[in-house]
Amino acid sequence: MQPVILGINCSGFHSSACLLGADGRVQVAIAEERLTRQKQDKSFPRQAIRYCCEAAGIGLEEVTDVFIGWNPAPYLSQPSQALADAFQNRGKLAQLVLNELAAMQGGVSGLSQELHHANGRRTRVHYVDHHHAHFANAFVPAGWAEADVFVADGFGETTTGLIGSATGTNLEVLAANRTPHSLGLFYAAFTDFLGFRPNSDEWKIMALAARGNWRTYYEQLRPLISVQGLQFELDLRYFEFFLFFTPHYYSPKLVELLGPPLTPGAEPGQREYDIVAAVQRITEEVVFELLHNLHARTGRRRLVLGGGVLMNSVLNGKLRQHTPYEAVFIGGTPDDTGISVGSALYGRHFVLGHALPAAEPTRHNFFGRAYPDAALEQELQRRRLSYTRPADMAAAAAELLHAGLVMGWFQGGSELGQRALGHRSILADPTRADMKARVNASIKYREAFRPFAPAVPEEHQTEYFDLPAGETAYFMEKVFSLRPEAQRRLPAVTHDDGTGRLQTVVAADNELFHRLLLQFGALSGVPVLLNTSFNVNGMPLVESPADALDCYFASGLDALVLGPFLLRK
Repeated sequence: MQPVILGINCSGFHSSACLLGADGRVQVAIAEERLTRQKQDKSFPRQAIRYCCEAAGIGLEEVTDVFIGWNPAPYLSQPSQALADAFQNRGKLAQLVLNELAAMQGGVSGLSQELHHANGRRTRVHYVDHHHAHFANAFVPAGWAEADVFVADGFGETTTGLIGSATGTNLEVLAANRTPHSLGLFYAAFTDFLGFRPNSDEWKIMALAARGNWRTYYEQLRPLISVQGLQFELDLRYFEFFLFFTPHYYSPKLVELLGPPLTPGAEPGQREYDIVAAVQRITEEVVFELLHNLHARTGRRRLVLGGGVLMNSVLNGKLRQHTPYEAVFIGGTPDDTGISVGSALYGRHFVLGHALPAAEPTRHNFFGRAYPDAALEQELQRRRLSYTRPADMAAAAAELLHAGLVMGWFQGGSELGQRALGHRSILADPTRADMKARVNASIKYREAFRPFAPAVPEEHQTEYFDLPAGETAYFMEKVFSLRPEAQRRLPAVTHDDGTGRLQTVVAADNELFHRLLLQFGALSGVPVLLNTSFNVNGMPLVESPADALDCYFASGLDALVLGPFLLRK
């Protein structure tokens, strides 16, 4: 009997749930924030779990195994529950017994539980090490029999990542940096220094780095992190992210080194650009050095990467050129959103022992439920809206985009993660010089410096991007240099340093969106569209047709494609 496996992330960032199909592949997955409409919702993913079960047509009691991407075992030996507290709330007895037994025995490294239902069914609850879940979320979708592994984020249970090597049956951990030596929090400290929200606004820092000269502050900042073999170490005198009673991630010593931090809300200038350019450069150098050292030890040709640090698309785009690896896989959700998927995959293959499916590398993460046309039209009629149903939606939408309209695009099941890949997107003409400013100001309501991504059919990507042979970016996960002529023709998606965050689009995975790009190319001469997530600043991506309509009317969007239906203001 095949298990019914649910993966959960409830470790404090990007709560989500994932249900695997009988073949071991992701059947449905979603972040809690998409359903509660609260950005970065940290609550237990109740709605996400219900959504997954309803989409799969099962009851929660039919789930045989739940895998949670955080292992509480390291904390059990330090019991915090008193017997008097447990008598006030008898439910605490479950935790009290675990704490006390673990403290008495010592050396507990894992934990599993079992729920017994009144109907006789049983649900086993397993806890997966956080970085093992990150590993599985990259390794299993890569479809490879073996690969080296690099995971880096802010923190896990007691470590901040892992470096190792894996096969279809085994993960060999060769190194794991212990907290507080963290690449993710090193970067986040400078997010805080520039007046942004750490563990949230790091992509803003990455965008600003393109405006800076990394050499200006490199000599001051490079000694703050050092590499020794497969491990690195921070100079902790400059950081305080590990002290919960201090207001900032950086210490007064960093202020002595660099001068006063930027006040939140103040406009960054050249000093700030130069600081973060150095931080970006140093982060890249550290990763490249660790990977060179890993490759020298294993000799493997392939590499999978995960963890929040791998949301850094500028770093990702340089991995092939700056490391010895011939093939690299990151996937669409290297951050904690993907922990629900990773914990489920890790549990199925490395705990329950089911063989990995033979597969090509995954090219999409359209894991949300698809809304039937009847449900879309019902919502339109409920709101008494005017709409049309074009015979050729790609042609109709391309004409509007070519005329300068900015369009919401809602198709199929939603993407899991932070990036829209053509199912929950806002689209615009990238050839218009004013389009970046217009979308940032009147539609996304965000900072003017924030760049947008170009979506390009795979067969045309080398016409616009200077790419290593065989390189792709199906998940919009890598930044590459645009060719000089492309920079001139595509000003709205060309960043300050002449780069763009590529989305490679394949017809087999997203036929209508691919056809739209070609139709737009027939009109404009470039089969490229500005593609950004379908949301406004501070809100999650839209999930349902109701969400899409709410966002459409609350923003400066000119048109909305909702499945086969077209609306215009």
